[in-house]
Amino acid sequence: MNTIELKVQMTRKQKTAEQLCAAIGISKTAWYRKTGGESQFTQDEIKGLRRELELNDQQVIAIFFDDEVS
Repeated sequence: MNTIELKVQMTRKQKTAEQLCAAIGISKTAWYRKTGGESQFTQDEIKGLRRELELNDQQVIAIFFDDEVS
């Protein structure tokens, strides 16, 4: 997960973690676990973030699926 790019998009859309948590139905604790790499966002959560941040396909891939495959 690319947390820097997520934060860039949050700033661009002027959205806080609290607002996004409410929009996708997770707690702040869950948010910090997910953005800290301890767990992953579900497909529904990614769809909700995509909607809230108005992300395109490339942005979604860059944020949530940036791990290199070896």
